[in-house]
Amino acid sequence: MRGQLSFALCTFGCQMNKSRSEHLRYLFLQDGFSQAEREEEADVLVFNTCAVREHAVQRALGVIANLYRSALKKRGVPPILVLCGCMSELLREELLKKLPYINVLVGTQDFEVLPRLVWEAYTDNKRCVLFSPPSPPPFLEQGYKREGGTSTYLPITFGCDNFCSYCVVPYTTGPQRSKPKELILEELEAIVKEGFREVTLLGQNVNSYGKDFGCPQAFEDLLMSIEQSFRGTPLWVRFITSHPRDMRKEVVEIVQESTLLCPYFHLPLQAGSDRILSLMNRGYTKSQYLDLASFIRERIPKAAIGTDIIVGFPTESDRDFEETLEVVQKVEFEIAYTYVYSLRPRTKAAELEDNVPERTKKERLEVLSKILKEGYLKRLRCHEGRRTEVLVFQENGKLVGKTKENLRVLFEDSKVKEGQFLQVELEVIPGGRLLGHRVSG
Repeated sequence: MRGQLSFALCTFGCQMNKSRSEHLRYLFLQDGFSQAEREEEADVLVFNTCAVREHAVQRALGVIANLYRSALKKRGVPPILVLCGCMSELLREELLKKLPYINVLVGTQDFEVLPRLVWEAYTDNKRCVLFSPPSPPPFLEQGYKREGGTSTYLPITFGCDNFCSYCVVPYTTGPQRSKPKELILEELEAIVKEGFREVTLLGQNVNSYGKDFGCPQAFEDLLMSIEQSFRGTPLWVRFITSHPRDMRKEVVEIVQESTLLCPYFHLPLQAGSDRILSLMNRGYTKSQYLDLASFIRERIPKAAIGTDIIVGFPTESDRDFEETLEVVQKVEFEIAYTYVYSLRPRTKAAELEDNVPERTKKERLEVLSKILKEGYLKRLRCHEGRRTEVLVFQENGKLVGKTKENLRVLFEDSKVKEGQFLQVELEVIPGGRLLGHRVSG
């Protein structure tokens, strides 16, 4: 009986991986496996991996080895070790050599058969390796039951066609495949019925949704359909990630008029130098990015803009880096994820000489972080005394609030409950944080 086998699931990387793990958990439970209370006690250890940066790969390898040893010591017999996701897809041969105790290895296309492969590995005492080519998505998310909670994800595209020169995602996930609008709306209806209050539409580039079936502005049509179908529903809808090249101003205008869509735009800048942007194959210029950011600030003054920035890309000069800082100072990002350039195999950038010294990369990262914080604190002041709605959710075991702009809000009120929408008055407190004082109406 498969119910005799317990599993634990460990997830690395982006929101798409978190969504896929949510689906994987459902598949294992539906197939008769049980979920272990503690990872080290599980019969089956499943790792959903990321390969976007070398640091992510090394961290995952360390966690996998440590948890495997802990489980072996706790159980007395080795657990079944399962690896899937982008790291598996990118480094399949290397992983089989480096981790000889892997029982099941699949890439990004075979999640739905993992429970069967695990059972085969267990019953036949064999290693199962499967890497299928990209195909139209089976839409297995449709109809599956999520874990109870306040927030969840809804993938609307799979794969990527951008081929940014530093990124492995197109090589690990395949070309973009968009989910039909009708299925998205059906799944969103199910999400509402399950009691969720926030859903994030996911895609490597949500703005290119529908291009693969010949509809270049299908994303706008999808957002309008969501607004029309769910207006008046206690639900917030977000979307990530928006590629600046494909982010159209019509999307901003739709969000401006919407009652459901949250005014948070995640627009990865990556660099502020036109020369570096060209080497990255990003498809936009510094001035185009600034024009888009200015349009967002003009149309929705309280909107938040998030970003990703890479420092130390091959050949990045001091002047190139200064141009990145100029953009950061002008936009004043509310949220930013910053990284030191990491060479990834198979990418175009891997052909360039990684000639920026590590010390210089770290120094630039420190300067960038300081400028980002200054801009964030300046933007935060515009929320002082503002009355707004927040959604209560759990984060690291504590109840906190989230504004539509994706800003975290702390509470002094101990009576708040997860899943509540509350009206609060915001106060900026030391440490660059927001405190919410509950108000009526």
